Amino acid sequence: MGQRSAPADHPPARRLRTVVAGTGLLAGVTAGLTGALGLTLARQGRTATRVIEAAALEAARRDGTLTPSVSGAVGGPAQRAGDTAAQVRLPRGDGVYRPDGTGPYRSTGGGPGARRTVTVAMVGDSTAVGYGCRTAAELPGVVLAVGLAARTDRPVRLVTRGVVGAGAADLARQLAAALPAAPDVVVIVVGANDIRDKVPPHRSAHRLGEAVATLRGQGIPVVVGTCPDFGVIAPIPQPLRTVLHQWSRRLAELQERAVTAAGGRAVAIGRLVSPEFAGRPDLFAADGFHPSGPGYARAVAALLPEVVAGLAERTPVSGG
Repeated sequence: MGQRSAPADHPPARRLRTVVAGTGLLAGVTAGLTGALGLTLARQGRTATRVIEAAALEAARRDGTLTPSVSGAVGGPAQRAGDTAAQVRLPRGDGVYRPDGTGPYRSTGGGPGARRTVTVAMVGDSTAVGYGCRTAAELPGVVLAVGLAARTDRPVRLVTRGVVGAGAADLARQLAAALPAAPDVVVIVVGANDIRDKVPPHRSAHRLGEAVATLRGQGIPVVVGTCPDFGVIAPIPQPLRTVLHQWSRRLAELQERAVTAAGGRAVAIGRLVSPEFAGRPDLFAADGFHPSGPGYARAVAALLPEVVAGLAERTPVSGG
């Protein structure tokens, strides 16, 4: 092993409420509904949110990822007072991965004749940064970088600029942070938080399409993992789960159209990957909402072929 990479240049930790904010969509998406059905959905949203957040808090305590100022004060005045200090430290995996599977390194370490390093940028929300993973080796970006290095026989530099809680409106800022690294390919995973924030699906998809068009205008291949199917998340009760299933599926369809129209490559996570999660608690993190390491690996398996294909269009495999 060589010299280890420095921590990724994105926020090292997020407030715990922000980390589990993806679960807030369960309550937020029901806001404004009226009548008996609306009341039922709102109640189910609040209940499911509490269950998922409690599981996330307990997992963070077990893993030691709650800051000392907050641990043991969950739900009380001390927790509220120390809200800004409540952080979860996500594993870091940015750096260079070599074709032999080792890494991360600060540099390729190659001499004359070494093959050119491929740079992959991961942008988007919590699924881009790998919230729910227990180790760096499980991070979707790391799994992707290792797989890409093996497939292309090139060193791969991983640059993660995703942010927990982000939506499509945040992509412009993330791309501004990623482009200085001169990425050869960009992978985007976003959408769930736009459901949480009740962003109209067409608006969210349009913003995503704009981000893809910006990158394609610079000749950078783009692969997008579209919104997963929320219908497979067991802690969400019915009929709320059906509502979220329909909303997430609609958003994914619009995302796919926008990405394709902008010249990107769309991977239908909801159709290709989400069905594998049904009845598989091992594919979910401790909160029952975000994927676990094995769950992220399923998504990466669907993304990797498109990343390889997109990269091949820009850089000949035999290039130096």
